[in-house]
Amino acid sequence: MSAPEKPLKIAHIVRRFVFEEWGGTESVVWNTVLEQRRKGITPVIFATSALSRPGEEVREGVRICRFPYFYPYFPMNKTCSLLLDKKGGNPFVPALFAALREENCDLVHIHCGGRMAVMSALVSHDLERPCVVSLHGGHAAVPQEELRQMMEPVRHKFHYGGIIDRLRHLRRDVVAEADAAICVSLQERNILSERYPGKKIVYLPNGVDLEKFRGGRDRSPRKKWNIPAERTLALCVSRIDYQKNQLLLLELLRHDPNCHVLLIGPVTAPWYHEKILEEAAKYGVKDRLSIIPGLSSDDPDLPAIFHEADFFVLPSLHEPFGIVALEAWAAGLPVLAARTGGLKDFIADGRNGLLFDPAEKETLTACYDRLVGSPSLASSLAENASCDVEAYSWESVTGRLLDLYGTLCREKGQFRS
Repeated sequence: MSAPEKPLKIAHIVRRFVFEEWGGTESVVWNTVLEQRRKGITPVIFATSALSRPGEEVREGVRICRFPYFYPYFPMNKTCSLLLDKKGGNPFVPALFAALREENCDLVHIHCGGRMAVMSALVSHDLERPCVVSLHGGHAAVPQEELRQMMEPVRHKFHYGGIIDRLRHLRRDVVAEADAAICVSLQERNILSERYPGKKIVYLPNGVDLEKFRGGRDRSPRKKWNIPAERTLALCVSRIDYQKNQLLLLELLRHDPNCHVLLIGPVTAPWYHEKILEEAAKYGVKDRLSIIPGLSSDDPDLPAIFHEADFFVLPSLHEPFGIVALEAWAAGLPVLAARTGGLKDFIADGRNGLLFDPAEKETLTACYDRLVGSPSLASSLAENASCDVEAYSWESVTGRLLDLYGTLCREKGQFRS
């Protein structure tokens, strides 16, 4: 894949962007901009100052600009604001959009939803620049229960944002406003293609840093976190959150007294974290459950623990894609994953992973028995996945993205002289 004919300056719009609390969206954006820089493109990241401070920093040659913001609810305290920062927040960010106009980039790539997405799209229209929206968290297939949980922090609060939305003409559909929408699951692409006939709706899977996750074998994280070497170690890397369904993994501990579960990820739903601990204590398995509430994206222990685990498991109720499954593939781990969202688009049951129903615990324990009881199956799954993951390098994925950029820019005549 090749970059467009002329170098581009791309604005990437993200709801939040901090290296201390990493998630799928941040991983996609960061690896994409680094690959774009290697291809001669100039990316700049615009975000709120959520979980950080307003200001600008440059990291690995990439400008990251963070702006003040507010949530339009009354009353609003720090606890509520923090919950919205971690998940589900829909802020106003006036200074960001003024800066976006001044930056005058060749293309605007939106990686969020809500007001930030709509306002960014409107700015791109005013500047007559193409606009792309990536639907990292899903758009057409988000479960209603997840939406309800995201809005729980502002329940019973006065929402004055609707008034501002009407005044600023923000009650718009960002997919309809964008020149192209990127989906990370085939299900969502198919739904949106029917909903928006004539719109560019593209399926573009996420990628993985192959070199990073193939390395890390020279460390011993089991010793660091006191996980006995003889235990079968099940690794799950994801936000500690009801959407990720880690509570289901306690069934593995109840099923096999030699199993140890390690959960790594930032806590985005504190009540759910507490529930996991309470249930583990209730079942008497707390001594075989380790929770590390987040590692920075560049922590060498992160790829290392993939190499020390016996298998990777992702029990999500809703998973638009699942980059962590690719990371496990790159590290040579067999994968057990929920048959949901984008996971079922690239995991072939019995060939490069095993799929289970996240709503039925018996299907998870059956997969576990099948994997642990057959070393040859585990080896076969890992070997096939190791071959398949080559197609998901960031170089390959970003190349396809640049082809889309090039098409949109040619259609609007936006190549700079």
